[in-house]
Amino acid sequence: MASKSTKTSTAARQKGREPLEDSSSDMEVENEGNKQPDKDPPQAVSDEVVDNRSLEEILGSIPPPPPPAMTNEPGAPRLMITHIVNQNFKSYAGQQTLGPFHKRFSCIIGPNGSGKSNIIDSLLFVFGYRAQKIRSKKLSVLIHNSDEHTDIPSCTVQVHFQKIIDKEGDDYEVIPDSKFCVSRTAYRDNTSVYHINGSKRTFKDVGILLRSHGIDLDHNRFLILQGEVEQISMMKPKGQTEHDEGMLEYLEDLIGSARLKEPIQALCRRVELLNEHRGEKLNRVKMVEKEKDALEEDKNKAIEFLCLENKIFKEKNLMCQYYIHDLKKRIKDLEMQKEKINEETKSINEKSSKLAEETKTKNKALKELEKKFNKITKFIEENKEKFNQLDLQDVRVRENLKHAKSKAKKLEKQLQKDKEKVEELKNVPSTSTKVIDDTKAKRELLEKAKEKEEAKLKQVMASLQHETKGIQQEKEGKEKELMEFSKEVSEARSNMELAQSELELYLSRYNTALAQLSQAQQALSSTSDTLQDRKAAIKDISGKLPQAEQQLKEKEQALEKLGREESGAKDLVRNLRRKVEEAKSSLAQSRSRGKVLEALLQQKKSGNIPGLYGRLGDLGAIDDKYDVAISSSCGALDHIVVDTIDTAQACVNFLKAQKVGVATFIALDKMSVWEKKMEKIPTPENTPRLFDLVKVEDRKVRLAFYFALRDTLVAKNLEEATRVAFQKDKRWRVVTLQGQIIEMSGT
Repeated sequence: MASKSTKTSTAARQKGREPLEDSSSDMEVENEGNKQPDKDPPQAVSDEVVDNRSLEEILGSIPPPPPPAMTNEPGAPRLMITHIVNQNFKSYAGQQTLGPFHKRFSCIIGPNGSGKSNIIDSLLFVFGYRAQKIRSKKLSVLIHNSDEHTDIPSCTVQVHFQKIIDKEGDDYEVIPDSKFCVSRTAYRDNTSVYHINGSKRTFKDVGILLRSHGIDLDHNRFLILQGEVEQISMMKPKGQTEHDEGMLEYLEDLIGSARLKEPIQALCRRVELLNEHRGEKLNRVKMVEKEKDALEEDKNKAIEFLCLENKIFKEKNLMCQYYIHDLKKRIKDLEMQKEKINEETKSINEKSSKLAEETKTKNKALKELEKKFNKITKFIEENKEKFNQLDLQDVRVRENLKHAKSKAKKLEKQLQKDKEKVEELKNVPSTSTKVIDDTKAKRELLEKAKEKEEAKLKQVMASLQHETKGIQQEKEGKEKELMEFSKEVSEARSNMELAQSELELYLSRYNTALAQLSQAQQALSSTSDTLQDRKAAIKDISGKLPQAEQQLKEKEQALEKLGREESGAKDLVRNLRRKVEEAKSSLAQSRSRGKVLEALLQQKKSGNIPGLYGRLGDLGAIDDKYDVAISSSCGALDHIVVDTIDTAQACVNFLKAQKVGVATFIALDKMSVWEKKMEKIPTPENTPRLFDLVKVEDRKVRLAFYFALRDTLVAKNLEEATRVAFQKDKRWRVVTLQGQIIEMSGT
């Protein structure tokens, strides 16, 4: 039941729309599918009691009409919206500017799902509406999220205003220095900040600024959302009951004549009661006149009887006078005896008075002791109840503390393990780079040594060619064979022995050249040995080099894998932090709701509010597979179920008196209209209905679940949901297992 302090339009209330996040709205009771405000409190005065106030007092008690939010005088300046800037808001990625707008009428056209409704949501967001009334579960959902744009920290909406003076046609004049901008930014931790012309302000400052320019934030009749025009046109001419609201009540609320309803009812009640009293008096007078005429004869007989009776009394009086004279004599004698007895009684009375005084003092002392005893007993009883309550609170707090400590320890251990893994992964690249540098340095040294030896070999071969020109012609064939055999060590040695034997034969003829040839052979053998050693070393290095390269590749692959693991660990830590923040915010909300529910359940246990069932989400069960779907599509899970609307009113009065918090109630006595619609219905592609998946023991509570869910279907993915939602003959409300919702309006 909404309080009278924030009277929103009927269409807005039927859509479940709450005007502003800082407005003082109380609890709401849901009945017959609509949230209707209890505009007139129940009459505390019974029908038999007449309002004793005078006519002047009743007329004087009528409150003055509310002042108009703004006046449209010709030539007077008025406010208009020039353009809207959405940055990462819902379906708008990046910074998107909407406008400029016409001074009187602007139309936004587009297919379903193109973001038309998100423009109205952006205005609601800036004007301070809660996330649930912008078709979102929380503020962080308003931030744009897609495959191309992920992990965006915040979203911002800017609404730019200016004051103008209308001229003929579409022309207008802008008032100098009248432009201003109001913006609101939402963050991932479900918090938001307001700005006016770039400076940070509170929502109260924003409300004061907008009210000063004629925007009616109190009654919230400057925005008409989807379906509200149809709901207003389908209203009944007049409410059938006291809590019903029809077109008459809605128009009276708009024009301000609803303030006259209570005085008119009081005056009508007084006229009816006075007419009833007048009729009763007239009927009584007529009855008395009839009875008087009927008793006339009896009256005459009674007069005759009284005359005879008077004569008898006179005779009896004479006889009594004689007896009185005789009795006076006897009385004198008895008085003498009485005086004696009085003297005796005086003494007895004195003794009894003393005893009475003593008893009085003792009774006073006894009463004081009884008062003290009663006070002590009351104090003990009061403290017992307080002690029991504190004991229960202490047990709950300890359990919550243990649970929180265990969670904190687990998270600390997991964080420590992640830190150790990160340190190990950081050390791996440094060790692998050292091994790679050492192998590269060895390889460079070996390559340099190989180049030096090859240069020495070339020098020796050049010197031999100059000294043995004549012999070389004969040795060409042998040298060719020698060069071929030099590739393999064993073949090179055999060729060298043959060459030496042939050289000995030739040295017999050339004694002078023999010494030089022997020296050349020695140098050749030494160089061949060194060459063979170098080749073996090169072979060893070439054999080890692929292994080193393979190890290097493995180290690089391991390094890449560790880098991926490190990024995955960072993402995991980031997701865990986000989940912890979301858990903290949801825990704070559940604690506030838990206080209200706990206070109401305590009243139920004490017998003050017997018709309380409990929280709607606690009265049913569903498979874990559909948990996300029902939590995102059913916003009434936190509503409290009661048996009648009177019980709901009692709960509201208790919460107001104790200042515990606010809650929304569902009255089961108003849910009977949904009983026929609870039966199973044919659905497209045999898609299951979310209501049929809820397991509830009490059939009455099933009515409340149907009221909250209606004919919402559940699909596996968004593709199937869009296919099921848009049928030729009917549109369906569909929710996916991931929590994505397609409304009947197409959004």
